[in-house]
Amino acid sequence: MVQSALLVSFVLGLGLLSVVVLLTGRGWRTYSVAGGWTTRPRPSALARGADSPAVWTAAFVAVTLAFGGAAILFVGGTEIPEGMAAMGGVVLVGLATLVFGSYVFYGTFVSARNRGLKNSQAALLGAWAIGALFLVAVTLKLFGLF
Repeated sequence: MVQSALLVSFVLGLGLLSVVVLLTGRGWRTYSVAGGWTTRPRPSALARGADSPAVWTAAFVAVTLAFGGAAILFVGGTEIPEGMAAMGGVVLVGLATLVFGSYVFYGTFVSARNRGLKNSQAALLGAWAIGALFLVAVTLKLFGLF
């Protein structure tokens, strides 16, 4: 039962990823004031990759699988010294916090830039979002919830 559920989850995840790649890889047309509809000029491969939601989605899936695999190695019953397993747990939590914080900051920054704010204002909003998350974490710690 568990194996079939994992298989179905994996297949549906691959299907979702393929739909995202299919939709984002399409050459969308943009409106040009000078002469009607034109296609966008093709930027460099690095710029296309940085702007592609498919690349970001694939990177997120890869990082998630790496963290999940590392967590399974440290939690599963493999022969690892106890001190190393504890250190690995701390490293996993630290890296997960760093990835989540970077995701929140970058997402807030890009969203603010796309809404017309300048870089300094967008950075302020990103720092404010990280500070708000820190205050939530301190509050939860003071209430003894973790």
